[in-house]
Amino acid sequence: MGAGGYGRLALDVLIAGGFEAWVIGFYDDAHAVLPGNIRGVPILGDIGMLKSMLSVESVYVVVAITDNAVRLQIANSIRALGAQFFTAVHPAAYMSLEADVGDGAVLAAGAVVHPDAAIGSHCYIGPRAVVDRDAVVGAGAWVSAGAVVGPGARVGARAVLGPNSSVGRRAVVGEGVNVEALSSVEEGRR
Repeated sequence: MGAGGYGRLALDVLIAGGFEAWVIGFYDDAHAVLPGNIRGVPILGDIGMLKSMLSVESVYVVVAITDNAVRLQIANSIRALGAQFFTAVHPAAYMSLEADVGDGAVLAAGAVVHPDAAIGSHCYIGPRAVVDRDAVVGAGAWVSAGAVVGPGARVGARAVLGPNSSVGRRAVVGEGVNVEALSSVEEGRR
């Protein structure tokens, strides 16, 4: 779901992971103004058409919409219809076997998720982003390229960590908070 920039990135992760044959198409509410396909993958219609499809058969979905709140809202609405969510991990990403990554998350090339870290459903972990040990990233959060979530840190649901930002050891970022690019949140700060 979503054929914009994030959708193209998610497609790239799926192709790199060897799942190209599993991709049936894109659904996007702006389908009327989009090209007929992206990298040979057809744009099949809007979210209403996806919901109709889900009433007939169960499919795996990646909700690839940049706006965190909208991404979670759509995911929740189609989950209620029986959608299952695929977690897309680029083969050049590192995800510890001891990490917990929620359904529908996307880990870009170079993303690193250390042992005992927890990533919520429908999160995006960008290239060269690091989620260190014992850190928790809430559902629908966006961890941009080069961002670092330190050991034991907490990032709330729908939060955005800008490019090359950092959340220090045991620091807390609240729900929906936007941490600007190149900024840092230190331990004991919220």
